[in-house]
Amino acid sequence: MRYRETDDVFKTLVSELHSTLTPTSIMAITILAVGLFAYESLQSTPLLVATIGGTLASLGKIAVSLAHRRADATQRSTVADAARWEKVQGFFIFLIAACVGTIATIAFSYRDLSVHLLAAALTFGYCAGVTVRISVRPLIAATTILIAALPTTISIMLYGDAAHWILTLLSVIFLIAALQSMLHVYRTTVRQIRLFLDMEHQARHDPLTGLFNRTALSEAYLSLSPADDMLTCVHCFDLDGFKDVNDRFGHAVGDALLAAIAGRLRETLDPPAIAVRIGGDEFVILQPDVSDPSHAEALARRVLALLGLPYPIAGEEITIGISLGYTMALSGSVDLDQMMATADKASYRAKRNGGGIDREIPATLDLGKFSAAA
Repeated sequence: MRYRETDDVFKTLVSELHSTLTPTSIMAITILAVGLFAYESLQSTPLLVATIGGTLASLGKIAVSLAHRRADATQRSTVADAARWEKVQGFFIFLIAACVGTIATIAFSYRDLSVHLLAAALTFGYCAGVTVRISVRPLIAATTILIAALPTTISIMLYGDAAHWILTLLSVIFLIAALQSMLHVYRTTVRQIRLFLDMEHQARHDPLTGLFNRTALSEAYLSLSPADDMLTCVHCFDLDGFKDVNDRFGHAVGDALLAAIAGRLRETLDPPAIAVRIGGDEFVILQPDVSDPSHAEALARRVLALLGLPYPIAGEEITIGISLGYTMALSGSVDLDQMMATADKASYRAKRNGGGIDREIPATLDLGKFSAAA
């Protein structure tokens, strides 16, 4: 079920499935204890098989959850990854539910009230745990509750006496309440996750252009691994004549121009390169994993050419120039602020020379060992 789920919300919800280690462990112990007690009293081989199956399925669920947790910790999951984990987790959850339902159904087919008491506690306890912990995936949760509780409820009803009819009625009421609670928990969780993701997005993005902001730039730069055979390049540029655009056409057109520039930057940059608006008409491009210094120059020229094309805004053809300066360093060897100051210095020279591209390469950086000389 995808109730107003974006891809990020879906991946976050599926990741919650690996947080059920403790309740799954408790359920494994409970299934084993109740099942063995019932088997000791009833000597039912199918009941013993269901007990062993439920315990093994719980252990399988724990193993899958641990693998799921490791995968989430070591790599950024895709929607396809999340869908696969959901299916694997769902398989073991359904298997556990089927074993719980089988144990309880068999228990109520015998006239042993002590076993009935434990079977009812096992079923209701399991379904309550599902309602609380698996509601993030409502289709799995609803199916699980029905697999575990519906056969048990029918078995109780067929017992025939007044007390069991009352227990049947309570079971039906519990089922309805559990399903309603499950949907409430799910919808509340979706809203909370959406709010969290929106706040996280706002904390790392410029609200006008949607580009990354300084915070995201710093995080991206700090995440780069040091390397002696790879360069990181920082491009800094601002717009030539942007004040004149604002004065002539108004700030609304100026804002539309900034948004259009951001759109072109997103189109021309290939990951892991990112574009950042740091304020006003000032932008930064972080270009990591550069193996050939000529790639930095090529990107600078591509950005200059693309952003220099006319922008059709509010019935006008607006043309803007840029003054871009860039620098480079061995990955992880120089502080970001230092690189930005060096690139800014080059961009100021470019502006004094009428716009275009300039660069400043530290004298200590030996580019001779790379595939092309700067």
